[in-house]
Amino acid sequence: MKCAKCDEKAIIKIPYANIALCKIHFSEWLEHRFERIIKKYHMLDGIERVGVAVSGGKDSTTLLHLMYKLSKIYGFELVGINIDLGIDMGKAYSTKSSEFAVKNFEMLGVKYKVIRIKDEYGFTIDEAKKKIKRPVCSTCGLVKRYTLNDIAEREGLDAIATGHNLNDMAQFVLSGYFSGDVLDLSRLKPVSQPEKGYKVKKIKPLFLIYEKEVLTYAIINRIPFLYDSCPHTFRVGGATQDKIRRKLEELEDEIPGFMMMLVQNFVNKIQGPLEKEYVKEEDISRCKICGRPTSKGREICSFCAARISMGVLNEAR
Repeated sequence: MKCAKCDEKAIIKIPYANIALCKIHFSEWLEHRFERIIKKYHMLDGIERVGVAVSGGKDSTTLLHLMYKLSKIYGFELVGINIDLGIDMGKAYSTKSSEFAVKNFEMLGVKYKVIRIKDEYGFTIDEAKKKIKRPVCSTCGLVKRYTLNDIAEREGLDAIATGHNLNDMAQFVLSGYFSGDVLDLSRLKPVSQPEKGYKVKKIKPLFLIYEKEVLTYAIINRIPFLYDSCPHTFRVGGATQDKIRRKLEELEDEIPGFMMMLVQNFVNKIQGPLEKEYVKEEDISRCKICGRPTSKGREICSFCAARISMGVLNEAR
């Protein structure tokens, strides 16, 4: 199979676009598509400093490299962010993740921050799994959101980019329909403006790029990344979420472009009306411990409540 743009051997076939490409032309095609997505959804409008959350996996490291290329064209400053969650489970998972993140930061010469939550907040995800009565993935998400907001404020960032790919977004959409969680669906979008009490917007530049395309780009461009999955759960979100993702991928094989149409139609036609109907701007309170925004009438935010549960924070502080 030859590349559609030259006589070289194609390394990937893209069924929904009816095209096969070689290494060079696939990289050019993906980079151009990445830039078009960012422009179409106005992700970087008015942005001068962007933080890229890098876990060390394929999606976040590829995002870092693509954002780095754009930063050279558009002149915005890039800051790499890695959160060492303290996940070990006999596999040194977080240590390896941080090593891969730092390797990418340094090979590109990007300014970066590594935040070790044990040093910063007094506990690890391994410890939280044993002491906090909530799913470990939920606790991990809470920690990452709080930490990213914290570092964004300290670094004076305008936006934070995360590596959610098209497969992730399609799974979120279908899971939301399945569970009837209209509030989560109403907040699911590629560009989230700053929440009340914050100054940083959140962007998902890979949200229309397939996981397979991200992986292929990482491999052919020799981007170092961690292959390992989190040892706490090999099925993010549990068995049901895993089955939903597999079914989506089966449908994609049968109907090329299915996931892209699902996500594009949701973002362009459905999410807005849902947001208008279900998301109401509400007054906020301030956490009496950390001072960050929390739900109206709540004295302590969820993150500080978690730290109290861990015994690393005094409620009377």
